[in-house]
Amino acid sequence: MKPMMKPLLGALFLWILAAPALANDLGAGFLDARWGSPSAEQKGLTQVGSIGRIAFYIHPDRVYRIYGTEVPVVIYGYFDDRLFAVYVHMEGIDAFSQIRSYVQHKYGIPRITRESRGDLTTHSWKVEETRIKLKHYQTTGKLKISFYYLPLSGRANLEMEIEGDEPPEPVFPLNARRQQEAIQHMEFLSF
Repeated sequence: MKPMMKPLLGALFLWILAAPALANDLGAGFLDARWGSPSAEQKGLTQVGSIGRIAFYIHPDRVYRIYGTEVPVVIYGYFDDRLFAVYVHMEGIDAFSQIRSYVQHKYGIPRITRESRGDLTTHSWKVEETRIKLKHYQTTGKLKISFYYLPLSGRANLEMEIEGDEPPEPVFPLNARRQQEAIQHMEFLSF
């Protein structure tokens, strides 16, 4: 039984080392994209729009699961070609509630703000140098979760204020169906 103990102890040791890395997942990046990394590091990205020095990309054929919930599209935001934000469009209050519950369980009670304009409720958490925001417009039903890398997002926000805060109509190298889908998903960036 002693020969079996070494591999078991080795596996346990690796699991203990990996646990903090999993807990700090948002400190390094979002899924397989590192914060501050250039867009070229993400294979398969397709640019769907830009605002000044900010470019927005999607993986047109990728299916995402965020905190165990499947989401239809994820948009990556790059400022000066460095990843600063990820926007996740959600469909259905059930998906929103599942993600909110998971994030709250993992990161604690959020800061909640409400705006009368559009009847917007925002749940916000800060995890290391990442800000997580869940936004819900009750009047329109739009739902979004955003992840912002704070060292770059402030400068990107200034760029959006200078260039205008509405994303322009994007130019797509996509087929007609995917182009229409991407245009619809870009609309949620403005809230």
